[in-house]
Amino acid sequence: MRRALAAAGAAGAVAVVVTIALAAGDDPDPVRAAASDSTATATVERRDLVDRDLVQGTLGYADSSTLLAAGDGTVTDLPDPGTLVRRGHSLYDADDAPAAWLLYGSLPAWRDFSSWMSDGEDVRQLERNLRALGYDPDHAMTIDDDWTAATTAAVERFQDDHGLTEDGTLTQGEVVFRPGPTRVGEVHAAVGQRVAPGAQIAELTATDRQITVDLEATRQELAHEGEGVTVDLPTGRTVRGRIADVAKVADPPASEEDVATIAVTVVLRGRAAHGTGLDQAPVDVGFARERSKDALAVPVTALLARSGGGFAVEIVEDGRRRLVPVEPGTYAEDYVAVSGDGLREGMTVVTAQ
Repeated sequence: MRRALAAAGAAGAVAVVVTIALAAGDDPDPVRAAASDSTATATVERRDLVDRDLVQGTLGYADSSTLLAAGDGTVTDLPDPGTLVRRGHSLYDADDAPAAWLLYGSLPAWRDFSSWMSDGEDVRQLERNLRALGYDPDHAMTIDDDWTAATTAAVERFQDDHGLTEDGTLTQGEVVFRPGPTRVGEVHAAVGQRVAPGAQIAELTATDRQITVDLEATRQELAHEGEGVTVDLPTGRTVRGRIADVAKVADPPASEEDVATIAVTVVLRGRAAHGTGLDQAPVDVGFARERSKDALAVPVTALLARSGGGFAVEIVEDGRRRLVPVEPGTYAEDYVAVSGDGLREGMTVVTAQ
């Protein structure tokens, strides 16, 4: 028997395959000598195989927004990029005083808070935060859209605790609502800088990591909301993700050399989904191109390229070796799905060393 290395592939995968000249008459099932102790073997397994296309993406953070100055002043303190700020803490200082207190909520602070304001969901949102921070110790407030004397009292306790004027009002920008704990990204302002209302202070994000991929529009069939992907991080780890959003409209090419792209958003799973580092880092996202579920599979190195065409695997059974013709399917993670008459789960196959 003559063995020589050759390249073979299926669906774009490249595998190392052994070429074998069969016995006279090209018998597909010749009986061969028994396997020696030094023969490398593997077991025919049942596996779910996924062949993936790797596309470069950018690892960042979800729910980004820009923190703007609420009034005139000189910036006297700024958080470092990557700082995590929680409810009840300030996001920066102006004129040597905290200028923006972080509270949790989905609505932005779009007006001043005071006892004469009209009812609204933003009142309920403020009251919920005051209760959570302990400024309504007797639960005198009813958490609703209506501002009451109990709301004023809770605001005054908040102001007293933070060294603010106890007037029971909070001006627009004095509090900033975000969905949860907030990570400081790029800082635009500098300590000592004079700022006016609307000046950019810093970028804010959630702590949930997400990946953006500009997928070529011609490959849009790779991305479907809810499907799983793999993500190769710069640290060398491979983690799992899920496609959270696929844009409905393609972005036009920026130049003649570029192509139209579809924006795809991927969210990570498990512990990799949270953190405060690796912002704007390049990653490789593996989109499923072909799947084989519960397929018989062998290591790619078990494939034999038959001299007359096609493939086979060499089975070791009852101390003897024989060839079984197979049809390769999905290649993934150094395995290949195979099908063939007489091939069963648990069989032993010879692999190339």
